[in-house]
Amino acid sequence: MNLTWTGTDVLFQLQYPPYIRFRLKVKIFFERIIARLIQPFIEIHIAVSEGLKKELESIGYKNIIVRPDPVKYGALEKVEHEGFNVLYYIPKGKKNQKFVEWLYGWDMWLEYQRSVEGTERGHKFIEVHGDADMSKIYPIVDFYFRPTRHDGDPMMVRECKLNNIPYYWRCEDVQNR
Repeated sequence: MNLTWTGTDVLFQLQYPPYIRFRLKVKIFFERIIARLIQPFIEIHIAVSEGLKKELESIGYKNIIVRPDPVKYGALEKVEHEGFNVLYYIPKGKKNQKFVEWLYGWDMWLEYQRSVEGTERGHKFIEVHGDADMSKIYPIVDFYFRPTRHDGDPMMVRECKLNNIPYYWRCEDVQNR
């Protein structure tokens, strides 16, 4: 049997993040127990990134291979546009939106927006929530801001690499470029 691990799965193995409800804490507790009980039956653990592999190894899992998910959007032709377009992704409509906002760095996104107010570049902020046609968005994006607090191997980061779109994880990274 194989078991695939993504970013949040590993995060829940490592800690109880803030802003999660008691029911989710109970679910995480039982998922941890189940993961340990089925460990002898798992031939291979599949992590979507090297970082997740290292985290899984740090908590005792063995036989881990890295196999990223395939990307949906390959290289697209850039389109001329006005201003400076900054992309940000956050899922919407989740049961615990406060946890989602913490995980996806909503506070850092707002901080970044405040930090560039009134600058000469004419920043335009593009927020996507998972249902956008990225083939129309990537060609007009100047950089992707991904301030998550825990991540695996985000598909959007890999798609940005394919499209030569710089990406940043923290406000300081953007301001120091």
